[in-house]
Formats: sequence, C-alpha cells, structure tokens
Amino acid sequence: MPYKKASFFGTLFFTFTVSMLLKAIFVRFLLFEDINFIDTISLELSYVLLFACLIEFIANNKVKFSVYLSLNLLLSTLFFGITVYHSYFGNIPTYYALMQAGQVGAVKDSVNQLIQPEYFLFYIDFIVMAILLLTRKIPLQSKFKLSRKKLIAPILGISFAVCLANFFLHKDEIITDSAVAAESKGIFNFEALQVYYGPNGGLPQAAAFSEAELQNERTIQDKINEVKGITEIPESERNYFGAAKGRNLILIQFESMQDFPIGLKIDGKEVTPNMNKLLNNSFYFNNLYQQTGAGNTSDAEFIANTSLYPAGMVATSTFFESKAFPSMPRLLQKEGYETFTLHADKVEFWNRVELYPSLGFDKYYELDFFGKEDLIGLGPSDEVMFKKGMPLLTELRDKNKPFYAHFISMTSHHPYEIPAEKDVFELPEAYKKSIVGKYIQAISYNDMVLGKFINQLKAEGLWENSVLAFYGDHMGMHHTMFKENDPEILKELLGHEYTKIDRFNVPFVITAPGITDNGMTSDQLAGQLDMMPTLANLMGVSLNNYVHFGQDLLNHKENLIGMRYYMPAGSFFNGEVVFQPEKSFDDGEALMLETAKKVPHAPYKEDYDRILKLLGLSDQYLKSLPDK
Repeated sequence: MPYKKASFFGTLFFTFTVSMLLKAIFVRFLLFEDINFIDTISLELSYVLLFACLIEFIANNKVKFSVYLSLNLLLSTLFFGITVYHSYFGNIPTYYALMQAGQVGAVKDSVNQLIQPEYFLFYIDFIVMAILLLTRKIPLQSKFKLSRKKLIAPILGISFAVCLANFFLHKDEIITDSAVAAESKGIFNFEALQVYYGPNGGLPQAAAFSEAELQNERTIQDKINEVKGITEIPESERNYFGAAKGRNLILIQFESMQDFPIGLKIDGKEVTPNMNKLLNNSFYFNNLYQQTGAGNTSDAEFIANTSLYPAGMVATSTFFESKAFPSMPRLLQKEGYETFTLHADKVEFWNRVELYPSLGFDKYYELDFFGKEDLIGLGPSDEVMFKKGMPLLTELRDKNKPFYAHFISMTSHHPYEIPAEKDVFELPEAYKKSIVGKYIQAISYNDMVLGKFINQLKAEGLWENSVLAFYGDHMGMHHTMFKENDPEILKELLGHEYTKIDRFNVPFVITAPGITDNGMTSDQLAGQLDMMPTLANLMGVSLNNYVHFGQDLLNHKENLIGMRYYMPAGSFFNGEVVFQPEKSFDDGEALMLETAKKVPHAPYKEDYDRILKLLGLSDQYLKSLPDK
C-alpha cells in the first residue's frame, strides 16, 4: 500500500510540477524563441512549487485532484492566452489585459487566425489524463496524508523565499519592452510586478501635480509646452483659426486603415479612388503615426477627442472609466453643438458604455440602434452605419442645430473577410489568397462607403456647411498575420521592405469646402494626438485653458511623437528617426524615417527623456481628473 500511496502523491504533486515546468519551457520558447532551462527553473519553477504547496496545505484529499486539475487548466490557458496575444501585439499582456478575455467572443474570427496548431500542446497532458482516467489507471482520491512538516513546508518556504527574492530583485529594474521584461524577470513574476506597478507598467513618472497646479490648467499646459519646446501662437496670428467656425464637424475613424493604400494602384487600378479624388480639395497629413495603447480602437477614439496619451498597459476606457475627460465634445457643447458618436458594435465592448459618457458625448448609437441588417464580421456593415446615421444629421440640420458626429467604422476589421458580392476591387490572381490582398479589398470597401456618404452629404445639402475629417485608428498589416508570400507582395506594392514605419503610419485628412479647396499634402511629422488641436483651430475652438499633448499641425511644424504599447514605452518619432528602446535607452535602436536605415542613437537621448516625461505628465493628469 505505501508504494501505491507514493504513486498517487507523485501523480498529483510531482506530475503537476513537472507538467507545468515543461509548459513554462514551451511558452518561453514560443515567446522568446529560446530554450533556457536554467532561466525557466530559476524564474518560473518557484511559482509552480508555491502553487502546488499551497494546494497541499489547503485542499483536503477528497478535492485535491480537482483543485490540481483546475489550476493546471487555468495556468495552461494563461500560457495559451499570453502566446496568442503576443503573436499579434508583440507584447506580454498584463493581468488587466487578461481580465478583458470576455471580449474575445466579439473578435473570435481574428483570434482564430492567430492560433497555431502547436499552441494546443499546452493541453496535451489533459488528453493523457483523460485516457488514464478512462482506463482506471489513476484514482480520483486517496486517504494518504502527505507529511506537510517534513516535505511540503520546507518546499513552500524555499519557493516563497525565491519568489519574494525575484520580486524584490526586479522590482526597481525598469525594462521598457514588456517581452524583454517578461523574459528577464519571469512570466509569473512579470504579472506580479504589473499588479505592483499599476497601469503605467513601472515606468519613471513625473512628479504629481500639486493642488495649486491642478487648479490652473494654464500652468500644466506650460509644463507640457516647455517639454515639447513649443511657443504658443496667439489665436489672432494663427493660420486658419476659426476658418470653419460654426460648421458641423463629421469625424470618421476607419478601422485598421494605414496610409499606404491611399494613392496606391494595382495593375493600373486605384485602390482608393474616392479618397484620391477628395485629396485634391483637402488637407492631407501623410506622415502621421498611431499612438494607441492596450485599448486599441477605443484608445484611438479617446485620443482623437482629448489629445491626451492613453494609459500604458491597460485600456484607458476601462482603467479610467470613472473620470470626466476634457474633450472636443465638451468644448463644442459650449458652442451650442449637439454631440454624438456612432458605432455598430455592442457598447459594452472596450467598456464604451463608460467611455462615451466620460468623453462627454450627448448621445451614442450602438448595435441596438443599427440592428442585425447586413452583418459583416463583427456586426452591421459600415454601409448600414452611415445609412442609419444620415437621418440623425438631417434632423439636426432641420433644427438649425450644429452637430459633431463621430463615426467609428468596423467592417475593415481583421481578418478582412469582405463578402464576394461586396468586393469593389478585383485583385490579381497572385494576391487573392494573401492577407494583404484581403486587406486591400477591405480598404477599398472603406473607400466605396466614404464615396457614397459624401454623395449623400451633398444631396442633403450638408456638404458645404460641414468639416469632414477621417483617420485610421491603428495598423492593419502586422507581420504575425502574414502568409508565405505576403512580405513579397507588400514589398512589390511599396517598392521597399515593409517596416515599422510603414506599419504605424495612418492617414489624417480634413476637407472643408471653400477652405481646403486648393488641397495640401503635408509630410510633416504628426501623431494622432495632433488631430484634435488641428480640428479645434480650424473650428475656432480655443484651447487656451485646455490641457492637450498634441499640437495644431497648421501652425506648428517641429514635433515629437511618443508611443508606449505597440512599441516599448519611451519609443518616439522625431523629424529624423524612429527610436525604440529595449531594456533602456542604451540598448535601443534608431532608424531613419526616410530610409529605415539604422543609425547611432546616442544623439537622441534628450528626446527619449522628454518622451518619458510627457508620458508621466499625461498619466498624472489623467489620475488627477475629477469623476464624472
């Protein structure tokens, strides 16, 4: 009997420990492309042993098997989820991002395309276990009581001490790249440290604003301008200030839209003919870069309406859900505008049910309003969104009420499955099975929808008295999506290798009839933070007492663009390079914006320090805002 009892103990304690250790080795190989047994044992095993010892102390023999099984399933799913997340974003998700797992169902088609068959090896021991159970090779419970004092207590003490030592050893170690941080600190330790750090991910923070400073937004803005090197221009001396004052503002956020499809021709055919035509009478900023964080599309909505940096490693819409953000809707409401946003998705997705009131919109229109008509991908098509949104605009026109309408498109979401009957761009045969080809068709669909909407605005008499602007929320083409020939297709289309510069470049276009008629294409450096101040200047909305981290692109040329999620915090674009740190500035990399060639990064240390300071100032300001 003692032999059988010992076998049962091995089945539970040792088998769990060995199984999780092997999975830790496997997940580190998938994430970091390296098998380092010493790192895995020193960084991950202590947590596995800690979990197993706690079960031995807490669970009685009747439920011990079920508890081990449940914990195994939980940790296996954690490893699986981290691997899938990393395969798309290149980041290690924090505990807070993992808590948003309930949203996966809404984007299951995208997630399914990211899952590789080998990821299911995380669950192979469950198959083995099921076979053993079915063949009655292992019992479900035992009367054997393990000596806690002789074996479990020492292991528990040692594993807890190692976990604690690893925690404090790495607590003050600042590594800006989350993947590098998790590799260096350990996956479990990384998640524990994120709980300790909070949403900024442990980055150096600017000193909190004093109570006196918080009462004076002008003082805060002066600090921001000082760091950015901006000298404000009086409103009376600004280009285009108030040129579109009193007009309606229609802002469109296009899902996953990058800049490179605009003006692109394939076999002599324009991918975006309507946009191309519009550019002749528009201000077009073709060197603008995304600045979204963990909240992705919802962060783009936040940035476009506030000109504030999003939160670091968490979705702004969730972590700061209670805050009342200063915003474009609130500024325009003071001018007598009706403000609303339209998005044909569930309003609970990315916690927009809290985000929209936080942004101060008078109303929002979501899935319940648009219904189940013409479903594509995540929900009703963009054609449905614009068609059902038009009566809202004409109703306000009839009431002589100016409005600000923010349309959030959705049809061009990954995996870019546009129904055949809606294909508006015929691909060459070589492109038809590629993700690049599908993406081109999705963007061409966007272009078609925009063309129809513009025609409707003109037919309804809304065009001449409106400002129409559109932008891309974030990248659409990520290397993790690519099939075998996708990189070659992109190289053929772009005329050069596809780089992070291309990936993060999204368009921003403003059309105001009678004002932008002569057209202007600007290649000055810009970021999504700059869109709101630029539109505010054109609309004649004063930002003199409004805290903003972007700048008016019609009056300020020099710029510094910070990123903190798709690239490690501290990454930036300036007029010459894009810089990305790894553990710190010292091991970072600088690429020339024009050529993507690597250059020495030492001359850009000041810009790195400035960006970290701006991120800290934005975080402190967000925390200081009153609840709504």
